[in-house]
Amino acid sequence: MAKQTRNYQTVRAELDAVLVALQDEQLDVDVAVATYEQGLKLVAELTHYLTDAENKITKLKASFDA
Repeated sequence: MAKQTRNYQTVRAELDAVLVALQDEQLDVDVAVATYEQGLKLVAELTHYLTDAENKITKLKASFDA
């Protein structure tokens, strides 16, 4: 099965859901740790996405400045 590419909004919505879940005072500690780990992975994915976008913008700007 091919890996499906997710867009920024989808990943951001997942991160928002993780943040809401972590605010639940009734959240089990083991679940909280796993949820936190998931959140870190989502942050890394978003950072990568934004870095790629920034690089594309820099290249586009350079091509118009030339």
